[in-house]
Amino acid sequence: MEENHSQEFLIHKQIILSDAMNVWLLVLLFFFLYFWVRLVLNEAIFIPLPISTIRKMLKLAKVNKKDLLYDLGAGDGRVVIIAAKEFGCKAVGIERSALLAAICRFRIRRAGLQDKIKIIEKNYFDVNLSRATVITTYLSKRQNEKLAPKLKKELRKGTRIVSASHVFPGLKLIKKIKTGHFYTYLYKI
Repeated sequence: MEENHSQEFLIHKQIILSDAMNVWLLVLLFFFLYFWVRLVLNEAIFIPLPISTIRKMLKLAKVNKKDLLYDLGAGDGRVVIIAAKEFGCKAVGIERSALLAAICRFRIRRAGLQDKIKIIEKNYFDVNLSRATVITTYLSKRQNEKLAPKLKKELRKGTRIVSASHVFPGLKLIKKIKTGHFYTYLYKI
């Protein structure tokens, strides 16, 4: 009798574990399909930049306490947090994903930087960028191509643009540096 209960318990446990694995596989499949669709559409997907790359980007742009930095596609907020905390500037993160915007706000509160950083939950194409003195991006090649005319039109003379991994066609390239496994590009309007 005791052995029967042990076998039933083991079978029940295996069923539960099997169901849990199926749920995890469905979740992984969903994320794989989501990222695959975004890649096929040539949209930027959230891939966090290494902290060392962010610091190199901000140093390249010579970010300082007088700057107002806009991070287009702010992700989890790491660029705006490092810019405000280590370089002393005010920063605006623009993120269209409600989940990522919430993560940004949480991390900003946890860092005590609410007075220096603002998160706008919108598509950056729908936000006026004219107040920025520095723009940071880590977008797809196609997104940079679509964004270049907006930057030329809205940004003031002297605004610096730092792009990780992809070029901005038609903008004046100032400098290109190796940051990790790709290049980072500095432009000036």
